[in-house]
Amino acid sequence: MRANNNQIGMIFIVIGMLIYSFHDLAVKMIANETTIFQLFITRAFVGVMVTLTCLKCLNYKFGLIPVYPKLTLIRCVLMHFGFFIFFISLEKLSLSTVTALFFAAPFFITILSALVLSERIGLIRILILVLGFIGVFLIVKPFKESEFSFFMLAPLFTAFSYAVAMVISKYTKENENAFLQAFQQYSVSLLLSVITYIIILVFPLDFINTEEWRFIFGSIKIDDYYTFISIAILSIFGTLGMTSLIHAYQVGSPITNGPTEYVLLILAIINGYFFFGNIPDYLSLAGIILIILGGWALFFREHKRNKIAGKNFGSL
Repeated sequence: MRANNNQIGMIFIVIGMLIYSFHDLAVKMIANETTIFQLFITRAFVGVMVTLTCLKCLNYKFGLIPVYPKLTLIRCVLMHFGFFIFFISLEKLSLSTVTALFFAAPFFITILSALVLSERIGLIRILILVLGFIGVFLIVKPFKESEFSFFMLAPLFTAFSYAVAMVISKYTKENENAFLQAFQQYSVSLLLSVITYIIILVFPLDFINTEEWRFIFGSIKIDDYYTFISIAILSIFGTLGMTSLIHAYQVGSPITNGPTEYVLLILAIINGYFFFGNIPDYLSLAGIILIILGGWALFFREHKRNKIAGKNFGSL
């Protein structure tokens, strides 16, 4: 049963990552035409409407207060700010670099699964984790001042936020389905986005070069219907992608299924090359390969352990 659940989880991860590969590409392409608050407020509003409709269609009963209020708040706030700065870095860095750094997430998931879900980490897993973080180090290149950017730290924070959120999602799955968790996520994100935008409007920002940071501090264009409709359509697919990922981690093992997400990294490299002409340098390419190898090594190790455990169970 566990193996079948993992396979189902992998299918939903592939679906989610295929959606997000085009989602992230579209965000990068329209970044010059919109602002992050227009993106986030529209995205969150559409997400609330889509998930609420799905919950009503499923006749799913839920209260205003979550079953796990503290864990829900931690999950939603981390995901909001994690992806907020992810989109900022997406506007500043190449698509392949941002995506590659985000894929420190499976390594964070492995560590958190051991701490929260009591899954064991042996010596081989530790070595694989080290391999993955060496890959991240090669992409960030802190030893090369000319190539290092503090924006590179943003996807790493997003990776950590995402890992915490998915482990919490797994922990709370018995009382909250994927649509409810996505609804909670978008509701909190909508509230935080509106509050933050109001604060920016109220307080003077004379000390900031708002033109250079237009993606963050630019005004929302209500009369630009083309951009608004584009973001709304994008948000519908983004909601479906997020729900698929949450469901994947609810039904399958986070450690076993996480490396399946590397399909997004491959697609990001392809999209970055064809749409923006981005070609990773040798060190970045080496780092990407190490991250993929580390992730898949985790997957095959867990697959082998589950197979042995299944045989042992069958022999009883």
